[in-house]
Amino acid sequence: MRGAVVLAVPAIVLSVGTPAFAGDTWVSLVNSQVAVASMQHVDDGDYFRVYDKLADGHGVRGYLYHYNSPVDKTLVATKYNGGAGTYAQFQYDVWELNTYAIQVCSVDGSNDTSPGPCSPIRNFTE
Repeated sequence: MRGAVVLAVPAIVLSVGTPAFAGDTWVSLVNSQVAVASMQHVDDGDYFRVYDKLADGHGVRGYLYHYNSPVDKTLVATKYNGGAGTYAQFQYDVWELNTYAIQVCSVDGSNDTSPGPCSPIRNFTE
């Protein structure tokens, strides 16, 4: 019986010591069944990638929000990408047990203050 107790303790320590990864989160903007843009949260390293998928003369902008409460969110980062077929990337350390959201919109240049159309907002928790 004593040996069973000793063997059980290392098993518990090993299961607790392994980090958990939530996985990547994606959101996409589709117009007339054509993928215009996407935004990805790369969980390993907390990178955010904004993809411009269409050479249409428009750029795209990705938005990262942090929820302060269930109904109140704050914009914490944004990234413009005007190069079709490429992605622009930024890093932002998301905190465990906090809720964030990503969204990507079509824009007319990096200074466009009225983006649209936009993807749905996609919430995620680390």
